[in-house]
Amino acid sequence: MKEMPSTGLELHRLQTLLDAARLLNSTLDLKEVTQIILDVVRAELPVERMSVFVVDRARNNLRSLVAQGVEDFEILLPMGTGIAGTVAATGEVLDIPDAYSDPRFEPRFDQKLQYQTRDLFALPVYNRHGDIVGVLQLLNRLRPITGADREFLLGISVYIGLALQNAWAHNQVRAQDQFKQELVVLRDHLAEAEQLSLTSELIQQILQEISNPLSIAIGYTELARKVEPISENVRLYLQKIAEGLDRTATAARRFRQFTQGGEHQRVPLSLGGVLRRVTDLRAQEWARHNIEAAMLIQSVPDVLANERQLQLVILYLLKTAEHALLEMEDSRELRMELSATVRGVRIEIYDSGPARVAQMQQHLSESPFRSTSDGSVNLDLAVVSSIVEQHKGRVHAEDRQRGNSVVIELPAYYKDSAS
Repeated sequence: MKEMPSTGLELHRLQTLLDAARLLNSTLDLKEVTQIILDVVRAELPVERMSVFVVDRARNNLRSLVAQGVEDFEILLPMGTGIAGTVAATGEVLDIPDAYSDPRFEPRFDQKLQYQTRDLFALPVYNRHGDIVGVLQLLNRLRPITGADREFLLGISVYIGLALQNAWAHNQVRAQDQFKQELVVLRDHLAEAEQLSLTSELIQQILQEISNPLSIAIGYTELARKVEPISENVRLYLQKIAEGLDRTATAARRFRQFTQGGEHQRVPLSLGGVLRRVTDLRAQEWARHNIEAAMLIQSVPDVLANERQLQLVILYLLKTAEHALLEMEDSRELRMELSATVRGVRIEIYDSGPARVAQMQQHLSESPFRSTSDGSVNLDLAVVSSIVEQHKGRVHAEDRQRGNSVVIELPAYYKDSAS
């Protein structure tokens, strides 16, 4: 293809900037703005992938708004973490020819997405006050980035910054009232779910404790009725005792079935939404304690679940990780990853706290109302295990080189195969 003369290229890009400014100012919809950004930049600089991040100052993190070539993919990064986080924190323009040789690059995203990043170009996006409001990140260029390309990116970043700030502010204003209402409801729901779960576990424990004595009493009553000679009065008394014991055993069995039920309360559920809502609930707490929280949400199938119970599961695991991180004086890392498996979905919650995998696994496998060998009781992890099992899933702790991970695996829900 014949290269455009420099004057022609300048005129073309000037017209592109004007067109981009017009398009970016034509909408306040955040998704539309980000798509316009990708379309305009991609037309001028051929790269394999491109991402737009917005800076969320209230939570001190970055959120990926859209990533070219990746559907239903979301990243949450702490400020200062990774390439995009570094750009957002420092305002540097980073041109990295070899991604894996740069210590700031995080290869785990490549591993999750089965992608190979070779090079990166990332630049900050400013608003009219000179504050960084976003980051534009280009991956795997298909040709070298020239000086003219840099000028174009810096020029268009002004319009991107204005549009991104306006769209983000509009999005936040619209969501603020709704979020406050949802937050109150979520807290109420979690409190109710916690109470119900603990009550259910307590009832199960009580029923288990009385089942054996009931069985013994019923057995000995039957034996006593067969003893000869026996007076009619005693025989009548034993019959009444046996009937009472039978009614008690039947009532206990029916109540256990009821408390173990709840299938009618389960609906197809997006776990990505559950993770986002619970992390929003904890975000300010993480910022207050300098916990660097990152989240990677991939497209996964729905699960058949009770939303309140799964929110409680995620909340308990996050709070368990937080308690461990508060013991650390240095880096406090918290990562949440949602991904698909062959048969369902997988949630991993990692923390960089002191190693305690064996202890967590013990708590996950024990009754919430039975003391552990060291005399302690951990209700949270025991309730987590119980709820996950009720949803036909499994939960376990995994060793890491540094830190700890808890993994939840749940079966996917497919409408056509649902019974």
